Amino acid sequence: MDYRYKKLVEDAKSGSTRATQDLIGKLEPLIYSAIGRCKNGRDREDLYQEACILIMEAIKDFDEDRGVPFLAFVKNRIYYGIHNLTRKNHYEISLDQPLWEEDGQTMLDLLEDKGEGMEEGIIREEILDSLRKGMESLTQKQKEVIIGHYFEGKKFKDIAIDRQVHYKTVLRLKDRAIKKLREELGNL
Repeated sequence: MDYRYKKLVEDAKSGSTRATQDLIGKLEPLIYSAIGRCKNGRDREDLYQEACILIMEAIKDFDEDRGVPFLAFVKNRIYYGIHNLTRKNHYEISLDQPLWEEDGQTMLDLLEDKGEGMEEGIIREEILDSLRKGMESLTQKQKEVIIGHYFEGKKFKDIAIDRQVHYKTVLRLKDRAIKKLREELGNL
């Protein structure tokens, strides 16, 4: 089959860098036409580079035995490739770029910080430390009741069955343990 730029395509397919560059140069109007149709807010130079990559892939994939001329094959590759790139809406927004010229407020200023601040972290660590000390001051039976109910989610009735004691005994152990923990945490 005979088609336009056949010699350049054959040389580029065989690995000639010069032939590939010449072919890309000859296809520049086609590239810029595709970019003009599908730009959609993307950088023109980035799209040009993507189109060059698409052309190099098209050269590698082109098979003249299929009966399709190279220009028709590469045109479809470029148009659909650029279209697919631009429809993904790859907008990059800098969080440090001012939103309005008057006040200089940035997108970063508008984002709510849901993380724990330094002061909250210190307070939380102090409370946890006091809670650990309070747990150390409890008897073994009180620890088992507190850990079983508050940390493992067991019901007092189930704790009583496991320990083979009366339900009221478990409640009294819990009450005494809570009283000791409150005293320890009250020292903060």
